[in-house]
Amino acid sequence: MSRYKGQLKATNRNFRTTLTSSSRPGGLGTRLDAMYDFHSQHGIKPQRGQSKHDADGAVIRWCFADASLAAAFAAKFSG
Repeated sequence: MSRYKGQLKATNRNFRTTLTSSSRPGGLGTRLDAMYDFHSQHGIKPQRGQSKHDADGAVIRWCFADASLAAAFAAKFSG
């Protein structure tokens, strides 16, 4: 097993709540900065899961250990 696969399994085990955010081909821009600022304001390290990129944009998976913080993140950045 490669180191990355082991790291991915550990991330999935330690961060049970995941959210996905989609972007257009141009990217998230300042919205991505705001997502990282959210983590900083709440004193947590940003943890991203497996993401994918294609011609339609990107899908980023955010991982949270605390479901209430995940809900707050979703409320702030959904839509």
